[in-house]
Amino acid sequence: MRVALIVVALALAAATAHAYPQLQFTTGATRCGECHVTPDGGGLLTDYGRDEAGETLSGRGDGRLLHGAWTPPDWLQLGGDLRGALGGKQLDGEAAELLAFPMQADLYGRVAVGPVSLNLTVGGNGAARGRNADAPISTYLVSREHFVAFHQEDAAWSVRAGRFYPTLGLRTQDHTAYVRRHLDMYLLEEPYALEGEYTRGRWQAFGSAFLGNPTAELAAGDRASGAAASIERLLDDGAVAGHARAAFGPEDRRYLVGAVGKRWLPGPKLLVLAELDVQRQRLATGFVRYQLVGYLGVTRPFLPGYLIGAALQRYAPDVTFRGTTRNALELNLQAFPWAHTELHLLTRAEATGGDTTHPNLLALLQVHYFL
Repeated sequence: MRVALIVVALALAAATAHAYPQLQFTTGATRCGECHVTPDGGGLLTDYGRDEAGETLSGRGDGRLLHGAWTPPDWLQLGGDLRGALGGKQLDGEAAELLAFPMQADLYGRVAVGPVSLNLTVGGNGAARGRNADAPISTYLVSREHFVAFHQEDAAWSVRAGRFYPTLGLRTQDHTAYVRRHLDMYLLEEPYALEGEYTRGRWQAFGSAFLGNPTAELAAGDRASGAAASIERLLDDGAVAGHARAAFGPEDRRYLVGAVGKRWLPGPKLLVLAELDVQRQRLATGFVRYQLVGYLGVTRPFLPGYLIGAALQRYAPDVTFRGTTRNALELNLQAFPWAHTELHLLTRAEATGGDTTHPNLLALLQVHYFL
């Protein structure tokens, strides 16, 4: 039995599910915290979010936990994400490769006593795939998020402390998006943080201080420490936001400033999402370089049931060396045939150094089920 559990856990690849920013205005919601328990989105859904998942997004089925078969008590909220992938990729100069793997298996829990809540995410540790066969079963599981939060109903502010990503930029569900992968929000890069949130009218602000995860076995990245801040203002049909972050790691120091724009065009029913970040990196050797990360995406919902989108992405690890710049064109088709279920076809062509004649190609069909 233990061997079977290890085999199953070994196959799991971590893929944190965050909010779908392309749903923020297309479904009528104006802030991520309307549909999700956490103010920055992702993870557990609120009662409103579950209703929207069934009635608005898919138009069919019951969005409640276990399709309404059991309703937990008011102090307990449960959920989960299961995701598998099938597709292929072809790197420049190499033969095409078939991909088929379980991508995500996460369970969420929240226990609330008055304004205080304990939030926990437990799932498969994708890094465990390279470990020895005799490694204990505990190394194949990981808690990417666990934090205590304080929020009084109808209060303008909240605070949380524990392991999570500080609120910063577009929080797409795709962890390979440049604005996540190259901005310390890739797999297992969650630090330990203390974050405060304040909302007043159309304004929402976040401020956080964070420490690099001290446990190398359960974390990734350089585990930098620092601080981050973000402020967003809602518009009539969208939002604008600015953010900044300072991160100090053993190998470098990084200072980032960026902006996010979200615009819903009700006529053609298009949602435009954009983010631009500039980062100054000073290496331990004294070398300084400037980096750029950009994202521009457009989504057309055909609700209930379908989303079609395209995105352009750019990452320059050093703006003075054009040969290292990465550019990507991505097309997405998402179908929500019934509540709790998503089919997501992602296709991407990526080129490095401006050579678009021989791009790397990726096609991935994801089957996603959430509890």
